[in-house]
Amino acid sequence: MKTYLAVLRTDADLIKLGQELKRKKIRLTAHYKAVSVIKLQSRKAVSAEDFTEYFLSVEEDRNNFTI
Repeated sequence: MKTYLAVLRTDADLIKLGQELKRKKIRLTAHYKAVSVIKLQSRKAVSAEDFTEYFLSVEEDRNNFTI
């Protein structure tokens, strides 16, 4: 299962997004409200083109943060 980070549009309808994610079997694991980012998990690839009315961008989480 892969993890993705998605940047939300300011006008995104979160209720409809939740329904869409459930229908496509994508799990929402976290919502970082302060930065308008959500964390998703899915067995299939997730792209911003599939959710143009909700996301500005979607990136696979690579866990490569360094200090």
